[in-house]
Amino acid sequence: MTTLAIPLERLTTEAFAPCGTLIAAGLNRPDFARPKLQNWRLAFASDAPPRLQVMRYHAQPMVLSRFERHLCVTEVRCPIGDARGVLVVAGKTDGDAPPRPDAVRAFLIDGTAGVMLDPGVWHGLDCFPVGAPSADFLFLSDAATEDEIETVIAGTRTHVVDLGPDVVFEITDPSGLTRSVP
Repeated sequence: MTTLAIPLERLTTEAFAPCGTLIAAGLNRPDFARPKLQNWRLAFASDAPPRLQVMRYHAQPMVLSRFERHLCVTEVRCPIGDARGVLVVAGKTDGDAPPRPDAVRAFLIDGTAGVMLDPGVWHGLDCFPVGAPSADFLFLSDAATEDEIETVIAGTRTHVVDLGPDVVFEITDPSGLTRSVP
């Protein structure tokens, strides 16, 4: 078995762009404004009715080998309250190709922004809470994808792959990003 260290990165628009969009006000010009209001529109896409949920992720070692991707929906994760967590992504691949180990990245969601994953982006199944025993995230997906995951784990809308036991990823924090998180 090979354990690959994945250094934790700060979540920025540029760094996350290959996997999706940051969700935060003020990243660009508002799409609509009036006195006392600004509005930024996001390109959420799905071929099924949306499903808005709250996901509570519980603390666990920051080690993973399983990834999933959703083919028909953008997936949104926004921290609620003081939630902080680590999201692992691996970008898109062609056809049935699994995520490339050299493409795996870990981002600190520090509570100032959420993320919207593009369809087809590989990502870890969980977020890893930082500085608390759990972290709550507002989660937007679609009903068809979520129903498939809850009943059969993977299928036509979602692909799941486990790269272990050959390769396991361990998130490291060489820059000390989590030390500044309460």
